[in-house]
Amino acid sequence: MFGQPAKNQAVTCPHCKADVEQQPGAGRLRLYCTPEHGRAWRRRMRHAGWL
Repeated sequence: MFGQPAKNQAVTCPHCKADVEQQPGAGRLRLYCTPEHGRAWRRRMRHAGWL
């Protein structure tokens, strides 16, 4: 939402649809629950021609 920190918003892992816990403080959002899920998602999208 506008005016809210991005880390307060709910994030769902696109690979397994699990809720992703965010670390408090400054830094990037965690988009995947594990690094392996991020790799698998990017690999699948790359092979499908999306990335």
